[in-house]
Amino acid sequence: MKKDDGDEFTSTSEPSVSDSAICPESPALGESSSSDLPNPASHLSPDPKIRWGQQLRILTERSCESLHDQDLRLISEGDFHPSMMTLQDGIALTRSRPERNWDVLLIGGFHTLLSQFAHLARAFGRLQELGVPIAVIEPDSILMGSDGEFLILSHRLKSRPDLDLDQFASRIAPEILLASHEAEVQESQVVYGLAVLLHECVFGSPPWSGRDATAVADRLLSGNSVMESSEIPLGLPGLKGLLRDALSLDPNKRPSTLRGFARMLEAVRDGERPRSGSGGSGFSSSHSGKLRLGLFAALIVLATVLGRFLSSDGDFSEMTGDLEKAMLMRPLPVHGEEKPLADHATRWFQRFEQKIHGVVGNSNIQRQFAWVCLRAGEFDRAREAARRASRSQPVSPGPWIILGIAGLEMGDSGGRIEIENGLGLECTDSFDQWSQVAGHMYLLQNREALELLHVLAVQSPKDPDVWFHRAICELRTGQVSAARLSVDRYMALNPLDGWGDWLHAEIAFAEGRMRTTEKILESAQLRLNLNQALAIRTSSLWARLGRDRTALEWQKRSRDTHETWENLEWRKGGRLVLPGRSVLFLGPPGPPEKIQNTPE
Repeated sequence: MKKDDGDEFTSTSEPSVSDSAICPESPALGESSSSDLPNPASHLSPDPKIRWGQQLRILTERSCESLHDQDLRLISEGDFHPSMMTLQDGIALTRSRPERNWDVLLIGGFHTLLSQFAHLARAFGRLQELGVPIAVIEPDSILMGSDGEFLILSHRLKSRPDLDLDQFASRIAPEILLASHEAEVQESQVVYGLAVLLHECVFGSPPWSGRDATAVADRLLSGNSVMESSEIPLGLPGLKGLLRDALSLDPNKRPSTLRGFARMLEAVRDGERPRSGSGGSGFSSSHSGKLRLGLFAALIVLATVLGRFLSSDGDFSEMTGDLEKAMLMRPLPVHGEEKPLADHATRWFQRFEQKIHGVVGNSNIQRQFAWVCLRAGEFDRAREAARRASRSQPVSPGPWIILGIAGLEMGDSGGRIEIENGLGLECTDSFDQWSQVAGHMYLLQNREALELLHVLAVQSPKDPDVWFHRAICELRTGQVSAARLSVDRYMALNPLDGWGDWLHAEIAFAEGRMRTTEKILESAQLRLNLNQALAIRTSSLWARLGRDRTALEWQKRSRDTHETWENLEWRKGGRLVLPGRSVLFLGPPGPPEKIQNTPE
């Protein structure tokens, strides 16, 4: 994709799964009997959870070995790359830019979407018949193929024992939420889960969402779903009625089989108004009343359990405070420079990695944790946390920018699309503003970053991070005098930071004040020697001052087992580029600045 002058993305990167991900001769998904498939139930573990995983792996392996197994549309983890587009990505894009809609992502738009959901219904029906029932279907478990077909990422499917009620409460049938024991997953419950996913594609969110099981149960008690106050797009008259049936609190009012649900989806696609056998909405029956009474009891129990959990786990305010600092560890990452790693971020990641699972529904903490993962070098985890945050905050710039930076750090040039998507969204808080500053700086768009930093300087004049990054951007846009004023403000607010000493010296050098540059470097040796990144930048300054022996000493200090700085390229403003780190075009290396000494 590329961004045009109208701030709209022109697609050149459709969902990209290679044709080899499944067998090219795969037939259309049909309704053949499951007896055609060899049952993988023999010689398996007696433990139900382990057995479920073994069966699923066997079926996935057979997907490209048997024509019949291809109907399952299963794809293994090895055939999936994080850069491929999942249904979660599609939902997030349509929510952040509603004008794009599904007709941009899929040829045929909603018509194709319903066709693919019919195929998914049949595939999950086959899995049910083969003894591999799926308890919850998440949008990131469905891959959008480049040919418009949906594939199932088997390693992301969940069995009944895998369910975390707080995490998946909005995606599972109410009777599972209420169950006092782990019963087998019924087909009508899989229908419900698939209907939740379709609802999310159409309306942007599950019908009843909440941060945990308690909140979801509370929404279910109200009986008012997102669908009731929303309009079905593109004139699909039968879709709302079918979704109402499939999402009924009463399982008897849902389509009884996944194959039947598939036929109903195709009928809606063709303009008809099919309904399940009962034809009711599910909100007025006595069975529904009993379910609501049960939900009320469950709400009390869940609230009690949740309260105990939170009290035993302590307040998350300390975690939030530390996570907020992760983004602004100096300096913000720039494309082509060393990996955006910071020691503090690594420690915070190790400290909070387990705790973060307890707040999986808190988008603010998830987006902050995504920055921690990014600065700790955990790029897969960064993308995972950013995706979680984007589910409830699809128009927040932060998660998109983190997704993009992490993608580029992993070598995927398509990450630029995600960064630019985030840069085109409205900021709602300082996190969003700083995220956009980071996005612009990462893409070497220093003038755009500077405009945002001017705003932040007015809002937070005593924030040293504002003045530090403002000075960098001013230096790299040729505004050297302004950069000196900004770095002076920074040094007054934070006089003991080695990054400030380095930037102070870079600005003095750019102004031609050679003796001042030397004095700064000599007086700040201890602080400049704190890490390898500062040491290599100090080495560069000494080399440009003509002090080659001193430069070599500092270069030795900068080396460790992870970074030798071989074939390093320098550019103006103290910016460096490492080989193999420039996925995007960065231009030729610039020669050392020609500085004319000025009297001091």
